[in-house]
Amino acid sequence: MSARLNCSLALLSLSLAALPALAAPPVYHLIDLGTLGGNSSVGLGVNSSGTVAGYSTTTGGATHAFRYDTSLHDLGTLGGTSSFGSGINDSGTVAGYSNIIGGNDHAFRYDTSMHDLGTLGGTTSQGFAINSSGNVTGVSKTAGDGALHAFRYDTSMHDLGTLGGNISFGSGINDSGTVTGYSELIAGNSAKHAFRYDTSMHDLGTLCTFRRI
Repeated sequence: MSARLNCSLALLSLSLAALPALAAPPVYHLIDLGTLGGNSSVGLGVNSSGTVAGYSTTTGGATHAFRYDTSLHDLGTLGGTSSFGSGINDSGTVAGYSNIIGGNDHAFRYDTSMHDLGTLGGTTSQGFAINSSGNVTGVSKTAGDGALHAFRYDTSMHDLGTLGGNISFGSGINDSGTVTGYSELIAGNSAKHAFRYDTSMHDLGTLCTFRRI
């Protein structure tokens, strides 16, 4: 074996010895959160403490929002038969929507009790996400049920408008109160664009598609 080959092998051995040991792959455990007495449950949001929000069927066959910490807690409803938890912040405050008496959905925020966030003048609203300040975003029908608009709720519900159509949805909100979602561009047209809303709604466009000529 040549001296050059010996030298190369020695350098390779030193290089391999200097490499850090491969970390063991993480081990994950799937935890069954159970139900509120029914046969199914769905988790939709989780905070940094591992507290989960979602919804579950109950013993009586209704569907109720829940918050799970070490056990599943029934959050009740706004007077109707059903509620759905969809988002949770690090304080454990849950956002979602619930039937009211009469059957229409209203967005809610739940801390120690369920608070009706109202609507933008129409009959229904739904809450989808919540930030650390308790601000909620979602969607609501406007006056006369003429349109569906994204909203941001702090101490009242604010209409975020659209990108030109009749429909917009708020789906996420950060700790600065900036909302993301999607909106129609033209009423009745299936094309929708993502938006970011701070003090106004910004069209985020789409990804370009290139076609071969």
